[in-house]
Amino acid sequence: MSEQLTQRLAGTLLELQLDRPEKRNALNAQLCQEITEALQQAAQAYKRDRSVRAVLISGDERAFCAGADLGGQGEGVYGDGFLVHLHAMLKAIVHLPVPVIANVQGPAVGAGTQLALACDLRVVGERGWFSIPAAALGFALDAWTIHRAKDLLGGAVARQMLLGASRIQADRAVDLGFAHGGDDQAARNFAQEMTTRAPLAVEQLKKVLNADDAGYELSAAAQELFSQCWASEDAQEARLARVEKRAPEFRGK
Repeated sequence: MSEQLTQRLAGTLLELQLDRPEKRNALNAQLCQEITEALQQAAQAYKRDRSVRAVLISGDERAFCAGADLGGQGEGVYGDGFLVHLHAMLKAIVHLPVPVIANVQGPAVGAGTQLALACDLRVVGERGWFSIPAAALGFALDAWTIHRAKDLLGGAVARQMLLGASRIQADRAVDLGFAHGGDDQAARNFAQEMTTRAPLAVEQLKKVLNADDAGYELSAAAQELFSQCWASEDAQEARLARVEKRAPEFRGK
């Protein structure tokens, strides 16, 4: 099984490059696992000798991350265990004791925006944009993603993106303070700058900033809706419509 993530240590900056160009860097179970394992190793390196002090996650201009792999090969969003691996990856980013920066030079769609949301900071280029079209695809979202979007974007903008399935273009993301504007080199320079910050201060600040995330659990009623949504005819219709290259017809069941 070939690796889908490339790693490079530049001083104390760990650079992680999503490497599925044929899938526009879409996430599957394997790639989520590789990111999680790389972050776990980074945490160990930080605790051992502070040899990793920041992490930069990049895609490319064609796509930062095109979302979850919808290809149906068993490791994508319809495969067993994908959501478990996705949420483990997001949790690994949030709990890593060093800052994680998303280098968004291309579109971040669905799970790609979830990945960007989990990161502490984001740099977006002119070709980058953010979207979670769950409402258009018949997917349910976990409570963490919904609350994280609300916290970082504001309630009104989060509703536009989630309920309206609208895009947040690069310039708007910068205006909202959700991301810094800059090209690939600017993102790398910014990430390198983060490695010069006081490690213990950064660790403490990040822990407190993310302290409320642990409380984002679905209520019993919301959990039931989450399960119903994934098992619904609408979800199957969205999948079929994608294969048939047509607009889905949702019936609410």
